[in-house]
Amino acid sequence: MTSLYPNANPAERGRSDTTLPRADAARRTPRPVHGFAQQCSWNRAHWIGIIALFVLLSLILYSRLATFLPELDGRPIPDGFTWVPVMTAGYWPVGLGVANLVLGSIRSGSLSFPLVSALMGPIGFGWAHLRMLGYVEYHRWDDWLTLMREHGGELAVQALGGCVILLLAYTAVAFCCYSIGRYGLRRLFLAPAPTSASGRMVAWARRDAVRFGCWLAMAITYGLVFAFSLMRGQLAMAAVLMINFVVPPVLLVTCGAYASRDAAMSAGRSARRHGSASIGDRPMTSDGRRGNALPSWLRSALFPAVCALIGAALTFVLSAPYQDMCPVGGACTQVGGWYIDWAALTDTAAVFLVMYLVAGYIGYLAVLIVRLIMRAVRRGR
Repeated sequence: MTSLYPNANPAERGRSDTTLPRADAARRTPRPVHGFAQQCSWNRAHWIGIIALFVLLSLILYSRLATFLPELDGRPIPDGFTWVPVMTAGYWPVGLGVANLVLGSIRSGSLSFPLVSALMGPIGFGWAHLRMLGYVEYHRWDDWLTLMREHGGELAVQALGGCVILLLAYTAVAFCCYSIGRYGLRRLFLAPAPTSASGRMVAWARRDAVRFGCWLAMAITYGLVFAFSLMRGQLAMAAVLMINFVVPPVLLVTCGAYASRDAAMSAGRSARRHGSASIGDRPMTSDGRRGNALPSWLRSALFPAVCALIGAALTFVLSAPYQDMCPVGGACTQVGGWYIDWAALTDTAAVFLVMYLVAGYIGYLAVLIVRLIMRAVRRGR
């Protein structure tokens, strides 16, 4: 016998009651993103790369490091877009390629980084052409605004033509290096043998990607300084400019990033009460050996000091061989045709050591203090 009221069945009522919310939940669930948009994510690794490239571009544009621009010879504006070596074979193409190579070789890299980084060079060099940076005839802001009212259109056309060519070249560099990192280096180091040297290195880097990135940035920076100091000539002057204007901001940013690691924070009262942060309670590693006796926050705090000591040693190596004669009253050692003045170790190297220590610990403490304040606020709630 069939029922005249089919909806009176409790089971059917339950199904009818739950059908509508499930349908609403299905409608509210966002659709997954596929295709090109899925490969254009943005995360902390992208921000670190963009900030590093922005610092490099700012140093190139607002210093006389690589702007070998001619004089105007009485003309109000240049005849066309002026090409300088730094645009084609200088610091910016190398930095752009290295950054995309690194971002392509890590898991968090995406196509958004080469797209954005390729735009930075044309925008920066186009602005430098409009502002006429690097010329002997430097224009103040009032004079430059007056010049733009008279010849702004011509300057804008010159800058636009140069930016289009630079955009094509930098896009090719960015995507080629990104492809090499993603389909070459990434596959090479993605699943190596755990017992091999590359496997141990990859495991160490993956345990703390920020730590690996900070050490890599400092190794590249100091490696360039050391290489330029050995090559001599004009590259030695580039090394001198780097130890003055490149190393301090790199230390500031890198030490700040190093302080963003969880290991830079102390364990707190609750962890110390349970003995997890005790120095005497050394944890056991996977192979049965004792771990490091120093707490992680103390080892993290030594990172700026170690980087500053390495920079001071490189400064001494760069400055000491330039002594072609021993000064009066100096303590010198003759090596070939030049002298090492050991007084430079207590004069020049000491000054740079203090400068590097200040730059490193300013960045480190700034980030660490902000993190401590945020932790105290969260605990207060």
